[in-house]
Amino acid sequence: MAKINHNNAFETINSFIENARMQNAVHLYAQDEILTGRSLKIADTDCWHFATTGYLGLEQDMRLKQAAADAVMKYGTQFPLSKTYISHPLYAELEELLFKMFNRQVIVCKNSTLAHLGVIPQAVGSDDVVVMDHQVHWSVQHACKMVKAGGVPVHMIRHNYMEQLEDLLRKYQSSGRKVWYMADGIYSMYGDHAPVEQLKNLAERYPALHLYIDDVHGTGWIGKNGTGFAYSHWNGVPHNMVLVTTLSKTFGASGAVVLCGDPELHAQVKNFGGPLTFSAQLEPAAVAAATAAAKIFLSPEVEQLQSKLRERIGLMNRLLSDTDIPLVANCNTPVFYVATAMPQTAYLLVNRLMEAGFIVNPGIFPAVPVKNAGLRITVSNHNEPEHIQELVKALKYHYPQALEQTGNSINTVHTAFRMDTGKLSKPLPHKRYTVKKWNSIADIPKALWNDTLGNSNAFDYAGMLFVEKTFTSLPASSYNLMTFWYYGFFDTDGDCVGMVGMSEALWKEDMLAKPQVSQKIEEVRKKEPLFLVELAWSSGTTFSEGVHLYLKDNCTEVLSEMIRTITADFDKTLAEKVVFRDFEEDANLNSCFLDKGFVQVEMPDTAVAELNDQNFSEMLSKRNRRHLKEEVLPYTGVYTITLTSFLTPDELKHAHRLYLMVKDNNLAINNFPYEEQVFDEMNQHPNWYFLKAVNPADGSLAGCMFCYYNDVARSFSPVLIGMDEVPDRLLLYRQLLYHTLLFAVEMKCTKSYLGLSASFEKKKMGARIIKKYAYVQAKDTYSSDLLATFE
Repeated sequence: MAKINHNNAFETINSFIENARMQNAVHLYAQDEILTGRSLKIADTDCWHFATTGYLGLEQDMRLKQAAADAVMKYGTQFPLSKTYISHPLYAELEELLFKMFNRQVIVCKNSTLAHLGVIPQAVGSDDVVVMDHQVHWSVQHACKMVKAGGVPVHMIRHNYMEQLEDLLRKYQSSGRKVWYMADGIYSMYGDHAPVEQLKNLAERYPALHLYIDDVHGTGWIGKNGTGFAYSHWNGVPHNMVLVTTLSKTFGASGAVVLCGDPELHAQVKNFGGPLTFSAQLEPAAVAAATAAAKIFLSPEVEQLQSKLRERIGLMNRLLSDTDIPLVANCNTPVFYVATAMPQTAYLLVNRLMEAGFIVNPGIFPAVPVKNAGLRITVSNHNEPEHIQELVKALKYHYPQALEQTGNSINTVHTAFRMDTGKLSKPLPHKRYTVKKWNSIADIPKALWNDTLGNSNAFDYAGMLFVEKTFTSLPASSYNLMTFWYYGFFDTDGDCVGMVGMSEALWKEDMLAKPQVSQKIEEVRKKEPLFLVELAWSSGTTFSEGVHLYLKDNCTEVLSEMIRTITADFDKTLAEKVVFRDFEEDANLNSCFLDKGFVQVEMPDTAVAELNDQNFSEMLSKRNRRHLKEEVLPYTGVYTITLTSFLTPDELKHAHRLYLMVKDNNLAINNFPYEEQVFDEMNQHPNWYFLKAVNPADGSLAGCMFCYYNDVARSFSPVLIGMDEVPDRLLLYRQLLYHTLLFAVEMKCTKSYLGLSASFEKKKMGARIIKKYAYVQAKDTYSSDLLATFE
């Protein structure tokens, strides 16, 4: 199986967050000497604070602060001992008060993340099934990986999509398995909530359904005694539920609380809960503050605090409803998500509001899908009504300004969030560039294509004509059927400053996933052939290699115009993602793509051999010449290697079978296998050549390299390969690769594009290995997140 490098998800996230940091949207530092909860000083600017999750403002209550201070003086800064052995003296009172609040025994944890890591492996049995809501908190998803590693099936459904959950309940209802649905009570980014009534209905009809609810954002500000959204809507904790609430955020202290509907499960978790057993317990100060808060929640005062917050939430809702500012959800919660779609707009709006005296948080990837950026604004009892009014006034002014300044539009925002509204603005006019769009490369002047892209790609104008003709004439049932569009950007002098060819085709979500992931998914595809397969737009095609996008002087202004034009067309289609590939590392281009809502994905390294008219061995380094001498040249007689521009019908069928033998054994690049019709078209085209490796013993075709000659770029490139299951495939591969390069030199070519895999072997043949990146924007991240559940 060919080896390639696979994208590291953490590197993708890091590049995105780093871009946000460079635009002063994250990793900020407060400069206040004293915090009040009402304002923060950031970058020497005093700002009203609309980013807290302390919704009732209890973290600044003097009773909590005094209790914490007294606890430090009495008991020290920590009690360094596992709670399984001994709890420090303050725990007993807190647990007693929490029992009064929730009317059941509780387990107090250090934080909700550790709670999930401790509880989920205990709650979910080896014969159970897990179903995660797409937007359930990251900490829950991470904990579910532990049970998945133990063999528990883990599924993911679209956010709040109860029909999908019911399908899975039907699937498992006769198995006797528990089906655990993992969800948030109140979702932390958009402020919407779990569909309570639908879940209750499903639980009545499917006894297998069990609920694991993370309600840390619903605790305190709603429900009797601040017991939260989920507890109040279910009137407690039913036998089929595990509920995780918080002592942080609205509660004003620190820690988390686990409530188990099943008393036996409660006892098991309390006796042993992984990190709950082996981690240090809450500090005395945190327990003392939580105890003081619990007393408030058990008093009539909490109703006054909740009422005060409801008034502020209502005011915010009323004010925003009188504007055109798009809210993603309006659920009467303290969380308001203002949609911007493009991260660049969110960053700019954060900075503009900061300059105007308001702190809000950007909502960006990976907390939300990359093209669903926005502002996460929270309202608390710290906010005075006049400050809320001033914030909405500032939003009303700065929001359209930020859209215009970043080349964004309300149309783009509504499309990205699939909002149904008639309040759409006219598209922004192109400022400096004329855009031409062609539906076929045949309509583009040959010289224009070759001057911009044909001389830096495996395929010149004639090659792209071949690709377009071949892949548009496949049967409608073919998974390789493609549609093409081409875009040219011209300056005021009529000069071409940007050119790109886009294709629409079916892509497997796991195309570049690790082989073991694709193996699992291919098992599912035996019954569901289009599982995790979606329409995608891409610069170039899955068949082509090289530079697929031309920018004069790498101008980011042209690139911005190109992205805006193409994504506007893409948004009108049924395609689910758009991909720009393959780029070398460039900080300016990277920033431009990230700002427009794309994520950077590491592609497999490519290999290009730079050639000249020297003897081939003289082009190699000393080490590579030794490899050639010892591992390649001694075996040149094992196969008879010839180059031809035409294969007989029998040879072509055999060559196609050899290609399928390689394809079926290589999931490192998991695309759809090409039909025989594609190879028939190659055989009729003057620029295609076939490098045959024949076994001299019996005359059988053992291998074939399918190569394209680009006379514009003077390149001779192996595009596909077929090999038999011979005893030493590596020997055969090396002979095919070596003779491809020999023929390229003989044809006076200056380069050979050698493809995406087996980089080590190509490097030993003198090729330059080039790290490449793609930029991807999906309409939502459900498919990529579902893919992650197979890892």
